[in-house]
Amino acid sequence: RALMARLEQERARAERAGQGFCVALLDLDRFKAVNDTHGHAAGDAVLREFARTVHDTMRETDVFGRYGGEQFMMILTTTAPGSAEEAPERVRPAVQARDWSGIAPGLAVTVSAGVTGWRRGESVAQTLNRADGALYEAKRAGRNQVCAA
Repeated sequence: RALMARLEQERARAERAGQGFCVALLDLDRFKAVNDTHGHAAGDAVLREFARTVHDTMRETDVFGRYGGEQFMMILTTTAPGSAEEAPERVRPAVQARDWSGIAPGLAVTVSAGVTGWRRGESVAQTLNRADGALYEAKRAGRNQVCAA
Protein backbone atom coordinates (compact mmCIF):
# COMPACT_ATOMS: atom_id res chain seq x y z
CA ARG A 1 0.00 0.00 0.00
CA ALA A 2 2.83 2.39 0.80
CA LEU A 3 4.35 1.85 -2.63
CA MET A 4 1.02 2.54 -4.33
CA ALA A 5 0.55 5.66 -2.20
CA ARG A 6 4.01 6.85 -3.23
CA LEU A 7 3.16 6.19 -6.88
CA GLU A 8 -0.01 8.25 -6.57
CA GLN A 9 1.99 11.06 -4.93
CA GLU A 10 4.43 10.98 -7.84
CA ARG A 11 1.54 11.16 -10.30
CA ALA A 12 0.09 14.17 -8.49
CA ARG A 13 3.52 15.86 -8.39
CA ALA A 14 3.98 15.24 -12.11
CA GLU A 15 0.54 16.70 -12.87
CA ARG A 16 1.37 19.84 -10.91
CA ALA A 17 4.97 20.29 -12.06
CA GLY A 18 4.54 19.10 -15.62
CA GLN A 19 7.59 16.86 -15.23
CA GLY A 20 6.91 13.19 -15.87
CA PHE A 21 8.13 9.97 -14.37
CA CYS A 22 8.41 6.35 -15.40
CA VAL A 23 7.52 3.03 -13.85
CA ALA A 24 9.42 -0.23 -14.14
CA LEU A 25 7.89 -3.55 -13.10
CA LEU A 26 10.50 -6.22 -12.40
CA ASP A 27 9.76 -9.92 -12.08
CA LEU A 28 12.16 -12.65 -11.02
CA ASP A 29 12.28 -15.23 -13.80
CA ARG A 30 11.05 -18.71 -12.89
CA PHE A 31 10.90 -17.83 -9.20
CA LYS A 32 8.36 -20.57 -8.47
CA ALA A 33 11.05 -23.08 -9.43
CA VAL A 34 13.37 -21.60 -6.78
CA ASN A 35 10.76 -22.21 -4.10
CA ASP A 36 9.84 -25.65 -5.45
CA THR A 37 13.44 -26.84 -5.83
CA HIS A 38 15.22 -25.14 -2.93
CA GLY A 39 12.40 -24.34 -0.49
CA HIS A 40 10.69 -21.19 0.67
CA ALA A 41 13.58 -20.16 2.93
CA ALA A 42 15.82 -20.04 -0.13
CA GLY A 43 13.14 -18.13 -2.01
CA ASP A 44 12.95 -15.58 0.80
CA ALA A 45 16.74 -15.23 0.75
CA VAL A 46 16.63 -14.64 -3.02
CA LEU A 47 14.04 -11.89 -2.55
CA ARG A 48 16.21 -10.18 0.09
CA GLU A 49 19.37 -10.40 -2.04
CA PHE A 50 17.49 -9.19 -5.09
CA ALA A 51 16.29 -6.14 -3.15
CA ARG A 52 19.88 -5.42 -2.03
CA THR A 53 21.08 -5.70 -5.61
CA VAL A 54 18.45 -3.25 -6.83
CA HIS A 55 19.29 -0.78 -4.06
CA ASP A 56 22.98 -1.01 -5.02
CA THR A 57 22.20 0.02 -8.61
CA MET A 58 19.42 2.60 -8.29
CA ARG A 59 19.47 6.38 -7.95
CA GLU A 60 18.72 7.84 -4.53
CA THR A 61 15.74 9.74 -5.95
CA ASP A 62 14.01 6.62 -7.28
CA VAL A 63 11.61 4.51 -5.25
CA PHE A 64 11.71 0.71 -5.07
CA GLY A 65 9.42 -1.79 -3.40
CA ARG A 66 7.71 -5.13 -3.61
CA TYR A 67 4.60 -4.97 -5.74
CA GLY A 68 3.46 -8.53 -5.06
CA GLY A 69 4.87 -12.04 -4.97
CA GLU A 70 8.11 -11.98 -6.91
CA GLN A 71 7.20 -8.75 -8.67
CA PHE A 72 8.75 -5.41 -7.77
CA MET A 73 8.27 -1.81 -8.84
CA MET A 74 10.65 1.05 -9.44
CA ILE A 75 9.25 4.57 -9.61
CA LEU A 76 11.75 6.47 -11.72
CA THR A 77 11.24 10.07 -10.69
CA THR A 78 11.88 12.87 -13.18
CA THR A 79 12.74 10.33 -15.87
CA ALA A 80 11.81 10.79 -19.51
CA PRO A 81 10.36 7.76 -21.31
CA GLY A 82 13.36 7.66 -23.67
CA SER A 83 15.70 6.88 -20.79
CA ALA A 84 13.38 4.69 -18.71
CA GLU A 85 15.14 1.47 -19.67
CA GLU A 86 18.43 2.61 -18.11
CA ALA A 87 17.46 1.80 -14.51
CA PRO A 88 16.26 -1.77 -15.06
CA GLU A 89 19.16 -2.31 -17.47
CA ARG A 90 21.52 -1.59 -14.56
CA VAL A 91 19.60 -4.06 -12.39
CA ARG A 92 19.31 -6.90 -14.92
CA PRO A 93 23.03 -7.66 -15.46
CA ALA A 94 23.80 -7.08 -11.76
CA VAL A 95 21.25 -9.75 -10.81
CA GLN A 96 22.52 -12.17 -13.43
CA ALA A 97 26.18 -11.66 -12.38
CA ARG A 98 25.52 -12.02 -8.64
CA ASP A 99 26.82 -15.16 -6.95
CA TRP A 100 23.67 -16.90 -5.70
CA SER A 101 25.47 -20.11 -4.64
CA GLY A 102 25.46 -19.04 -0.99
CA ILE A 103 21.70 -19.54 -1.04
CA ALA A 104 21.73 -22.78 -3.02
CA PRO A 105 24.55 -24.44 -4.97
CA GLY A 106 24.22 -23.83 -8.68
CA LEU A 107 21.41 -21.30 -8.25
CA ALA A 108 21.12 -18.73 -11.04
CA VAL A 109 18.66 -15.84 -10.92
CA THR A 110 17.56 -13.50 -13.70
CA VAL A 111 15.00 -10.74 -13.92
CA SER A 112 12.69 -9.41 -16.61
CA ALA A 113 11.31 -5.89 -16.63
CA GLY A 114 8.71 -3.77 -18.33
CA VAL A 115 8.96 0.01 -18.34
CA THR A 116 6.75 2.87 -19.42
CA GLY A 117 6.40 6.56 -18.94
CA TRP A 118 3.42 8.19 -17.27
CA ARG A 119 1.27 10.24 -19.64
CA ARG A 120 -0.28 13.49 -18.52
CA GLY A 121 -3.90 13.00 -17.47
CA GLU A 122 -3.78 9.24 -17.09
CA SER A 123 -4.37 7.26 -13.93
CA VAL A 124 -1.79 5.21 -12.06
CA ALA A 125 -3.70 2.08 -13.15
CA GLN A 126 -3.29 2.99 -16.82
CA THR A 127 0.45 3.50 -16.40
CA LEU A 128 0.81 0.21 -14.53
CA ASN A 129 -1.19 -1.66 -17.17
CA ARG A 130 1.25 -0.50 -19.85
CA ALA A 131 4.27 -1.44 -17.74
CA ASP A 132 2.70 -4.83 -17.06
CA GLY A 133 2.17 -5.40 -20.77
CA ALA A 134 5.82 -4.58 -21.43
CA LEU A 135 6.87 -6.97 -18.65
CA TYR A 136 4.90 -9.81 -20.19
CA GLU A 137 6.44 -9.01 -23.56
CA ALA A 138 9.89 -9.40 -21.93
CA LYS A 139 8.79 -12.78 -20.57
CA ARG A 140 7.37 -13.90 -23.94
CA ALA A 141 10.54 -12.79 -25.71
CA GLY A 142 12.69 -15.13 -23.64
CA ARG A 143 13.10 -13.56 -20.17
CA ASN A 144 16.15 -11.79 -18.70
CA GLN A 145 15.47 -8.62 -20.66
CA VAL A 146 13.84 -5.22 -20.46
CA CYS A 147 10.99 -4.15 -22.74
CA ALA A 148 9.47 -0.68 -22.98
CA ALA A 149 5.89 0.29 -23.76
